Amino acid sequence: MGLKRKAGLPLYLQVKEHLLKKIDAGIWAEESLIPTETELCEEYGVSKITVREAIKILVKDGRLSRKPGKGTFVTRPKIEQKLNRFFSFTKWAQANGLEPASRILRVETVACDRHIAKHLGIAEGEQVTRIERLRLGNNEPLTLEVIWVPCRFCPDLHLHDLANVPLNDILQNEYGIPLVRATESIEAQTADEYLARLLGIEKDVVMLHVEHTAFTRGNQIVYFVTTTYRGDRVKFSVELSVS
Repeated sequence: MGLKRKAGLPLYLQVKEHLLKKIDAGIWAEESLIPTETELCEEYGVSKITVREAIKILVKDGRLSRKPGKGTFVTRPKIEQKLNRFFSFTKWAQANGLEPASRILRVETVACDRHIAKHLGIAEGEQVTRIERLRLGNNEPLTLEVIWVPCRFCPDLHLHDLANVPLNDILQNEYGIPLVRATESIEAQTADEYLARLLGIEKDVVMLHVEHTAFTRGNQIVYFVTTTYRGDRVKFSVELSVS
């Protein structure tokens, strides 16, 4: 079956649209192997370069994934995260039928730099606890978190079970610090070598980078966290009202 070409639209985007229609229609099932580049070239009457560009876009969009030596596969549906409430990775994973787990990569006390100090509303050089942890669902890496908490608010934070107890619960129950609001900003970015290795993805996969600042009473900042989500596995949603 040749490709019915559309004037003004690059050929690789036309092929990409056809491939996407097959995915959305269920012609290619989740986690199934799609035809080879040679087979797609023959089906659409285009070059391998055109097919590769089309597949590359769908890999970046998280609709396809490449497995070296095996081929290209249809990915599973993305996991939805709602943005209109405080987020708990554990509850979110469980709600989506996943077994949550955290892998602590590093916990250290450091002098914060100017960038982190600005986000925390403290002086540059003040001591903070820096926590880096990988979050997994069914043993699949989904996010990488880096958290900064001023030591004067939460001394000896490193002694707590940061792998298994939600940070917000530790703040409330162990330090008497309730969280009352938070702000977030979200932007797209591509994975560097470090992220790609930790999350088990290709470098060109689009990531969702979230910066989150949590506040307690008196408009006091409690912590600042950056969370990088796999764009091929996670999507965000928000409910809006007209009032």
